[in-house]
Amino acid sequence: MFAALWLPRFQLQAVLRAQPMKQKKPLVVLLDETSAGSRDKERILHASEAAEHQGIHAGMTASQAQARCSALLFLHRDAVKEAEAQRDLLQCASEWTPDHEATLPGCCVLDLRRRREAAGREEANGLKICEQLRQRQLDARVGFATNADLAMLAAQAARPVIVLRHEDDEARFLHELPVSVLRPSADVQEVLALWGVRTLGGLIKLPRADVTARLGREGRLLWDMATGGRQRLLKLVRPAVDFHEEMDLEHPVECLEPLLFILRRLLQGLCERLADVWLVAASLLLTLRFEDKTEHHRELHVAEPVRDVELLFRVLHVHLDGLSAAAPIAFVALAVRPVRPAGSQGQLFERALRDPNRFAETLTQLEALLGAGCVGRACLLPSRRTDAFQIVGFSEPMSDTSNIIHKPAGMPLRRRRPSPTVEVRMVQGRPGEFRQGRVHHIIAHAEGPWLLSGDWWDANTRWDKEVWAVQTDDGTIHQLARQNGVWLLEGTLG
Repeated sequence: MFAALWLPRFQLQAVLRAQPMKQKKPLVVLLDETSAGSRDKERILHASEAAEHQGIHAGMTASQAQARCSALLFLHRDAVKEAEAQRDLLQCASEWTPDHEATLPGCCVLDLRRRREAAGREEANGLKICEQLRQRQLDARVGFATNADLAMLAAQAARPVIVLRHEDDEARFLHELPVSVLRPSADVQEVLALWGVRTLGGLIKLPRADVTARLGREGRLLWDMATGGRQRLLKLVRPAVDFHEEMDLEHPVECLEPLLFILRRLLQGLCERLADVWLVAASLLLTLRFEDKTEHHRELHVAEPVRDVELLFRVLHVHLDGLSAAAPIAFVALAVRPVRPAGSQGQLFERALRDPNRFAETLTQLEALLGAGCVGRACLLPSRRTDAFQIVGFSEPMSDTSNIIHKPAGMPLRRRRPSPTVEVRMVQGRPGEFRQGRVHHIIAHAEGPWLLSGDWWDANTRWDKEVWAVQTDDGTIHQLARQNGVWLLEGTLG
């Protein structure tokens, strides 16, 4: 069974309940804000029941309504008050079931199929709902039916509660309803009036195919609604979940053990919330505030998003092991960045890490011993400088180095790291011999020089190098380089 809660003249109710003095005046109309301007152009959006008895209805201009009754009180819409009224309506619906939909402004639908104890007590429950909303200064109508669309139609005709349990009741009820309860567009409503269709019973007498051919998709939907609606899934309202916990400590913490006890309790609550909405944690955001008003902020990334309390707690523990503070901790805050769990299928010949989070934990422990930025993988820099690279984290994406890596066109170079310094004697502007320690080499042939340079725009990092390929008298080919006035033996070719 579905239930629909409907607030007639919703926008007018929202304005009047914020102004108790004006509720006592029966002749009240609400102007549509889209037609603001002179009274000849402003249109009536809603009229009170007493104003409707005076012949005033929605769609009239303000001047027409005032001509029929000079005692009218004109009001304008208030978006803030409407939002508050809608929030109270949804709050009342959530007290009966978490499965409810905010269908329209001033209307929501409840799925009561899980509440088996409410079966057979629909009318009594409807009166209780009306009383709850009356305490919030809202006049409500409640309709019960076997599907959501039919319940909405029933609520618009309820006085104040109507229950449709059987198909005979539904057919009789729908046959007498006016077409206006379907909320057709102005053009379609005008066409239906020209056809002489005033009620839903008159609409369903027309063939569905002909109505669809002449009125399009809207006509087909109206015809389906007139025959009892359709079975559809509700767009359930789900409150936003806050994945943030914080605690002001009455007694400042100086040791690690009590701090870990507090963080573990906060982490358990956050993981339970993640499990309720089927999410996992991609990172932890830790905030510590000390008595000297200083703060420590750190985002701790997880190699593979999880919601395992033990694993996330180890990430916090490893980080706090290397943290030192000058003052006791007075405030603790912990938050998680939720993401949806990623599903992937491994390749047949691909070897992945057995436990990525354990690998990340090991790297964190190494970084705590060696220092920040000393653990990771080498990433080439876009530079011609020899051994130009930087250390980046393993979790960071690989950069495109296709424009940096070059396949050798000649003989391979067996590099020496670090390159030893040598003494070179120049003969007619070319290397004639070089000495490495006690070993002396006579150069039989030399090719070069090849001049390389880079970072010329920065005086601190600019570099230039002169490279020579030399062949000694024993036939070995070496690569010599002169940089900043110093000769280096970079390696052997071949």
